[in-house]
Amino acid sequence: MSTTDAVTASMECEILPGGVARVEFSQAHEQNPFSRARMRELSALMHTLDADDDVASIVLYGGAGRSFGAGGDFHEVSEFSGGDEVDAWIDDITDLYSTIAGISKPVVAAIDGYAIGVGLQIALCCDLRIGSRAATLVMPEFRVGIACNFGGYMLEAVVGRSVMQEMLYTCAEWPAERALADRLLHEVTDPDELLERALDRAGRIASYTRAAVQSTRSRVNGPFVEGLQRVRNEGKRSHRTAFSAGEAQQRMRRVIGKA
Repeated sequence: MSTTDAVTASMECEILPGGVARVEFSQAHEQNPFSRARMRELSALMHTLDADDDVASIVLYGGAGRSFGAGGDFHEVSEFSGGDEVDAWIDDITDLYSTIAGISKPVVAAIDGYAIGVGLQIALCCDLRIGSRAATLVMPEFRVGIACNFGGYMLEAVVGRSVMQEMLYTCAEWPAERALADRLLHEVTDPDELLERALDRAGRIASYTRAAVQSTRSRVNGPFVEGLQRVRNEGKRSHRTAFSAGEAQQRMRRVIGKA
């Protein structure tokens, strides 16, 4: 057993035979929202896995019957006023995305249920995205009342401008088959086979020469990570403006029943 095997505040990690790390977001709400603390927790865990010589690849998974990630934590974000707390939030978001995309170990996302906003953006930082037939992908930022700098950048980089424009400006749901057709997902499988399929994909990657895989990942993901860093300051300005208007907080409070 690797020293990285652990259960943290809101997720668990297990190193499987063959060098695959299974990270499961199963210690919190079944929809898996991401608070600032949870984003920092995942960033730290990814750095730890990257430094672990027993790990060759990583699978991110929401847990059986649970969403991969239903966005940011509205209980937290709905209290923002458009000040310094927005900058700190954007820093945590940028650091998380840059970590997932920037570490040397390849990452596979196993997506069931919803991947919304931050959850979808986490998946877009991964090298492969395996979805269940029950998966639904959404980039609803405009509908909620906030900017979508990261989502716009990631979608255009990963699947192209046309899909990015439609996702941002319609805020529509992308069921699994449509997501597969638009290459948001690389593969779709039955929900009860999702984790096994993702682990199989990650295991195949782990069987390759590690030096070759890891040096190549750094090369192909380098420009993507550099783009995320450029979006950091753009995101701070845009989100400060959006939260200062106050409408986003009202919409979020209605969603969580606090309005």
